Amino acid sequence: MAAIRQTPLVAEGRRTRIAVAAAAALALADASIVTLALPRLLTELDASVEGVAAVIGVYTVVVAAALLPAERLRRALGSRRLGAAALALFALACAGCAAAPSLEALLALRAVQALGGAGALVAAFDVLGAGEERSPGRHLWTAAAVAGVAAGPALGGVLTQAFDWRAIFIAQIPVAAAGALACARSAPHPEAPRGPRAAGRGPIVALALVGAALTAVLFLLVLLLVAGWNLSPIAAAVAVSVLPVAALGAGRIQGGDARSRAATGCVLVGAGTLALAFIPLASAWWTVVPQLLAGAGMGLALPALAGELIPERTSHDAGRLLAARHGGIALALLVLAPIVSSNLDSATFRARERGVAIVLDAPLPPQDKLRLAPDLLAGVQTDEPRRALARAIDRNRDRFSGSERAAYDRLGRRADDTLVQAVKESFRLAFLMAGALALVAAAFVVPGPGRRTTLARAAIAALTITALYGGLDATLGPKPVPIADPCNPRPSPQAGGIGGLLQDQALATLDQVACHFGSSREELVLALADKQDAKRYRERYGVDPRSAGDVLQGLIGG
Repeated sequence: MAAIRQTPLVAEGRRTRIAVAAAAALALADASIVTLALPRLLTELDASVEGVAAVIGVYTVVVAAALLPAERLRRALGSRRLGAAALALFALACAGCAAAPSLEALLALRAVQALGGAGALVAAFDVLGAGEERSPGRHLWTAAAVAGVAAGPALGGVLTQAFDWRAIFIAQIPVAAAGALACARSAPHPEAPRGPRAAGRGPIVALALVGAALTAVLFLLVLLLVAGWNLSPIAAAVAVSVLPVAALGAGRIQGGDARSRAATGCVLVGAGTLALAFIPLASAWWTVVPQLLAGAGMGLALPALAGELIPERTSHDAGRLLAARHGGIALALLVLAPIVSSNLDSATFRARERGVAIVLDAPLPPQDKLRLAPDLLAGVQTDEPRRALARAIDRNRDRFSGSERAAYDRLGRRADDTLVQAVKESFRLAFLMAGALALVAAAFVVPGPGRRTTLARAAIAALTITALYGGLDATLGPKPVPIADPCNPRPSPQAGGIGGLLQDQALATLDQVACHFGSSREELVLALADKQDAKRYRERYGVDPRSAGDVLQGLIGG
């Protein structure tokens, strides 16, 4: 009879723990849940790449800074009260984020949300009794940590595609509210004794660096897929789910030397991230192998670092560990977002310049080229460059027939290849830097001399795949369109008749003026067609390309 009477209590305790674990997973997922919404935020809130990166960065910085103070507050208030209050604050901040009218308001509310998340995490660890090895609470805490990283981007992508980016925050409110009620009803757990310290600072540094690399993989890959290649958020969510699935599979590998697993995992993350810098073609399928490498590395490295090399027996241990991970995420965004933003600006101009070269060199009537170049390239500066280019190509196709249409179709394919190549180039440096962070992380946890065989084999195999991707990129990837020196003779487009002669003379004149000013012919054409490009040209070369006097001076001086 006693067992029968206890069954409802046991079931109630299990439901309470699940609700608390779900809320903890949510607080961890918020470091990445908005990742697939970043391109929408980029346009709807009129933000820069640095601005949308701050939507993630503000949360992670505040969580990292608030975790240890939250642990001290937990000792004063108790886990139940802190957990209930922190999750209630989290839910209110989610409601505010959903209604945020501007990027500035969203960032401020994300900081409040992070304060609630930090308190919720240290309280949840204690409420679940996660410090007890092999306990149900420990398993739930581990599952919450994995699910938070794994499900965050995919969940955010589905909600963004189905509804709007604001739905990401609305969907979190009931989960946080349920977690707050569960914390308030939970039974207290005895505090676990303080565990042994980590073996030096190496594992903490490695955790921060590999966390930074993994965040960069998601952040950069999502921007590449959605903003660069124009995949839908749901399609991108499916594409990036390869990484967490691989992490879950590799996470089942246990036993053996923890340092060996941690170092091997860091190398795999580094190799996978480096391979993403050399994706040959604009297809999500080419991201699968790099994600498998990075995901397997994640599944090996994080468990070996968190809980083995870095003890996680108390709320204080958990707070220190989570602070290192979130600090690494903030570091990645702080360093890489400005690089991506700057490279995207230069890549946009480079794509337009190469696009002009393609149009000018195409064997099409000269009068059509004058109208075609500005129309095709106008969409490159929008939030959907490939889609805008495809629409412009379709819009102008009916103006050509016969051999001219075939030449136009080749022009369209080359223009798309040029745009893809420019986007890829703009992300390459950031992927290389992120991969280097993971490889440096491996150096901080290298195992002893007798335990390096597995690490060496993994490093050779993984880096071989990276080199293979580099070779495939050089072989299969679109070749950059060369920007010729206008001061040197070049072949003219194959256009016959009087129109061809006039075109040759016009292009020779452009070369003559561009040579005199020290620019490329393509830069000059862009400046003649666009006011902003004219301003940039004037600032760079000291002449106004739209001024008839300057143009004549160029002709005479040439």
